[in-house]
Amino acid sequence: MKRDNTKTEVDLSEATTGKLTFLLAFCVFIAALGPFQYGYTIGVLNVPQQVLKRFYSESYFSIFGVELGSDQFTILWSCTVSIYCLGGLVGSLLVGPLTRSFLGRKWTMVSINLLSVSGALLMWGSKMQTSFQMIIVGRTIMGVHNGCALMVASMYLAEVSPPNLRGAIGTTPPVFLTIGILVSQILGLQQILGSEERWPYLLGFYVIPAVLQSSCMMFLPESPRCLLIDKDDPEASRRALVKLQGAHINQDVYMQEMKTEHENELKEPKMSLLALVKSRSLRPQLLICVLVWLGQPFSGVAAILFYSTSIFLQAGVPWEYSDYGTIGVGGINVLATVVSMMVVDRAGRKALLLWGVVIMAFSFAILTITLGLTEVSNLFCECGCYEGRWPTGVLDSAGDCILPNASGDPNTTMSTSAPFVDPYQWIAYLSIVFVIIYIIAFATGLGPIPYIITGEMFRQGARPAAFMIGGSVNFVANGVVGLVFPILQARIGALTFLIFMAVCVLLCIFVAVKVPETKNKTFEDIQKLFGVQDDPSGEAPIGISNDAYWGTTYL
Repeated sequence: MKRDNTKTEVDLSEATTGKLTFLLAFCVFIAALGPFQYGYTIGVLNVPQQVLKRFYSESYFSIFGVELGSDQFTILWSCTVSIYCLGGLVGSLLVGPLTRSFLGRKWTMVSINLLSVSGALLMWGSKMQTSFQMIIVGRTIMGVHNGCALMVASMYLAEVSPPNLRGAIGTTPPVFLTIGILVSQILGLQQILGSEERWPYLLGFYVIPAVLQSSCMMFLPESPRCLLIDKDDPEASRRALVKLQGAHINQDVYMQEMKTEHENELKEPKMSLLALVKSRSLRPQLLICVLVWLGQPFSGVAAILFYSTSIFLQAGVPWEYSDYGTIGVGGINVLATVVSMMVVDRAGRKALLLWGVVIMAFSFAILTITLGLTEVSNLFCECGCYEGRWPTGVLDSAGDCILPNASGDPNTTMSTSAPFVDPYQWIAYLSIVFVIIYIIAFATGLGPIPYIITGEMFRQGARPAAFMIGGSVNFVANGVVGLVFPILQARIGALTFLIFMAVCVLLCIFVAVKVPETKNKTFEDIQKLFGVQDDPSGEAPIGISNDAYWGTTYL
């Protein structure tokens, strides 16, 4: 017997005119404290690295009784910086099992902060125990929290947001991520928490946002979609909807929009990670999300954020100002992401993504030229130091930079001689300008958009698996770039950025050809963009007909 799939047509346009209530805004803020902690993890070791490196040497000698060799130290420090990516991969794979369990979205965010607190306490106590291993283990635990929290927060915000606000609210995770990076860089200054005495408090700072998020989230509503679709509790869903949007809304319209998605989902099997990978009907959406998530780190942003100090030094910024240059980049990153949040529902996802990648590719082209000129034109001392601007400087037997042909006194050092006026200083400034332009382009496009489209392109049953896959590939790619970039920079110098430029060009072509515009559309409207339609006969193998992709493969 065929199913009776006759439906009453309902005008769902009112569901696209929601408002940002105070409670909804507060939910957004509290949920975004998870991505804030992820951003803090990214940036917390950047500014105070010299202080922490001395602690590593002292700790290693205290434990093993031998000095830490330079090669060993490089491996150990690289492991410390990038180990959170391994934890993040594990955390991303936990998203589906946790959010589909009795915890749901809300209680998953509450419970995983136990990981944040435990990791923070480990790192805070590392100095008392003179153990660098505690920092490595603590960052691994923080990575597990970050990988899960980032995806769950994005999922929760996509589900509590009305369609007309989903783009703006969907950008809050990357906004708070960039704020976390900036806060960690500011607190890491030696004058604040980056000193020899106070750095344990810098690494233990996670306790504050973790406790704040858990204590507040316990009293906030669960996602109405999660309550209706995953927990099959329409009354609780209606109550949560009223709390988030107010009693004045037409509840039936919002409930019908969610029920429509629920009815379509019931025709499909629950999507595990493997099932999503094998699904031909969802392969276009999955391919788009995976390539955009991969495009984030492989477009070069991981190198810029992890190694901005060395890039600025290569561009000619004096070392004593490099920390402030890093903080400046962090501040611009925050401001540009906020701008993206305000315009994403007007300009559209695809437009911001496309033009952002184009500008990023152009910026890397110019950056390759300017840094290349710096390398081949002897704009720095011949000895390779950045202390002054004397092109004839060499190192003496004591390791000091001297000027044998410039001052007439072969024993005159850079610190006692008058500075050389570099006629090519404008090239260094041009490099800095295009680093900033690149950050602005990334923060308004490729930075926030993956969070939005991953939440929009999949129905409730496949959404957790999609976030798991997207988060996993992103963490793996971040780890690869973080480890490989210093090696490439040492081997091929400025030409490293040509690799990133090529990635941006390929990604630009893919976005222009394959990525649809999803702004101001319901979840069902977005599904129809990919040819996923209701099956009136009730006989499709998985309950849907996919005119665009049924019987074909996307790859």
